[in-house]
Amino acid sequence: MRTRFRMAAVRLCSQRLRISSRQRCMSSYYRYSTCNTSSTEILVQDKSSQHSLKNQFECHTLSFINVNKKLPHQSCFFPKVTNILTSMKSVCKLPQNDIRYSPLSRLNIKHRPRYALHQSQTHTDRSYSTRADTVKDTLNDWTEKLEAADVPEASLAVEYIISHILDIPRMELHRYASLTLSEEMLTEIERLMTCRLARMPLQYILGEWDFHSITLKVRPPVFIPRPETEKLVELALECLQGIKAPRILEIGCGSGAICLSLLHILGDLHCVAVDQSKHAIEVTALNAASLRVTDRLTLVEGKVTSEKMPSLPQECFDLIISNPPYMLRKDLLNVQPEIMIYEDMRALDGGKEGLDVIKAVIKHSQHLLPGGHALLLEVDPCHCYLIPTWMEKQPTLKLNMSKVFQDFNGKDRFIKFVKLS
Repeated sequence: MRTRFRMAAVRLCSQRLRISSRQRCMSSYYRYSTCNTSSTEILVQDKSSQHSLKNQFECHTLSFINVNKKLPHQSCFFPKVTNILTSMKSVCKLPQNDIRYSPLSRLNIKHRPRYALHQSQTHTDRSYSTRADTVKDTLNDWTEKLEAADVPEASLAVEYIISHILDIPRMELHRYASLTLSEEMLTEIERLMTCRLARMPLQYILGEWDFHSITLKVRPPVFIPRPETEKLVELALECLQGIKAPRILEIGCGSGAICLSLLHILGDLHCVAVDQSKHAIEVTALNAASLRVTDRLTLVEGKVTSEKMPSLPQECFDLIISNPPYMLRKDLLNVQPEIMIYEDMRALDGGKEGLDVIKAVIKHSQHLLPGGHALLLEVDPCHCYLIPTWMEKQPTLKLNMSKVFQDFNGKDRFIKFVKLS
């Protein structure tokens, strides 16, 4: 009896071991490997299945990896893993005719891939790549990918990135439609497109952006200049007409878009630019050096509040201009991922009504402007109704709300204030 009982126990243990090994096998998954075919074992037992599998994947090697075992993304297997796989082969065999355990099923590949990851020993890991090698094919292929990921203005982004790689104007890209791109170009295009798929703003990806009459370097988290702000530059030029050697103050310079555009156009202009972000000050200084206007620009790092104004090199200016944070706090929840993730939210947050910084700028400007000179502000459309109500409650305020200007979308966007004599 004891002998029979022991034999039954041995059979039960052996059966459990086989079941456990089979479960471990089923809890693993197939993935591509950067190893050579000779150094990687494919766990398909008969030669016909192995040959069929190779044909389906264009002779690209598959690796059998346990989900609990973390390996480097681009490295060959360690000897221990190879030994484990070898020992498992003798214990567990994959069903040959069951689609549930086929490599194709584990990879969720329903069709033959257009472009394989590792075609040769001198490969590059391009997970989004296709056979599109010409400019036209690459443009169409990446536009489809960005649109599938709900990336806004997909076609425009692809055009900018490809023309950036080719170092040609975007409007001339159609002339190079049949041009074959090199492997290095395709790799760089994929790198930049991957950033766009992660919703990084196109301006940050390219590292520069055109504004008015200049090209600015931009980088996270410095606020990206918007095209509607170019109208503010035009309004400033109108206010400065007839003034010799004008001196202006910009509050919240960001990348320096406004003040540097004015310095570039007016050769006798001098500007003091203030910003609370040291990153913004650094980028403005970099752009000023690129435009060779550093000698006419003074940068001041500091925060402007109703109670405090950073120390300025002078006490009077011919014009004060500002694109301050003016978004209502409730609206910040609705901004695009490009803004929420990458840009400095302090450059947008204007408080509950969007007027926190605007009120501070108005209060300080009355002491920094001579009579008859102007303050120009970019605001939210609702502020054209909120600001007059607030100004009525400020009897000592020496500024008059002169005129409201619209942006190219027809929205009330800019307000001109004039200092009372």
